[in-house]
Amino acid sequence: MKPVTLRTKRLLLDQPTLVDVDVVTEYCQDPVFEQFMLTPWPYQRHNAEVFLGTVVPSGWEDDTEYTWALRREGELLGLIGYRTRSSDLGFWLGAPHRGQGLMPEALAAVADFAFEQAGRAILWECVPGNVASASVARSSGFTWLGEGPSLYPDRRGQKFVAWQARLSPTDSREPKPGWPAL
Repeated sequence: MKPVTLRTKRLLLDQPTLVDVDVVTEYCQDPVFEQFMLTPWPYQRHNAEVFLGTVVPSGWEDDTEYTWALRREGELLGLIGYRTRSSDLGFWLGAPHRGQGLMPEALAAVADFAFEQAGRAILWECVPGNVASASVARSSGFTWLGEGPSLYPDRRGQKFVAWQARLSPTDSREPKPGWPAL
């Protein structure tokens, strides 16, 4: 598939490219990434170059993963990706852009796109304790599933117990009961 651009009230979501290497590298230095993300650690410029130059374009090309850059007035704020085979998504924002309601806005656009493309439920998971990610999923209308085996291994190649939730095409986007206290 050719990369698809999405728009929300405040954001432009487009394909991140090698132009974004420095900003992605900078954002991924945040200690939050070490604790809660599956990205390489320590994150180096080379990691961003491979991701943006190879992984992102090949994911679009072979329809396995669609990755968007969240931009406002041209500035890269973060990334969101949807994996087609497992119908799951992941996301992050650079520290200066958190707490502004930007990720739920982007997630709604990506969910609408994914539902239009595949028509099936979207899964979300995170490392336990990642309250920020869980708050985004909860506020976006995902239903809490609990803890279960992760879809993807950690940095050491090990499966772990992940927090998990699901959003179905027919679900309202209102927060659902059943989430643990965040």
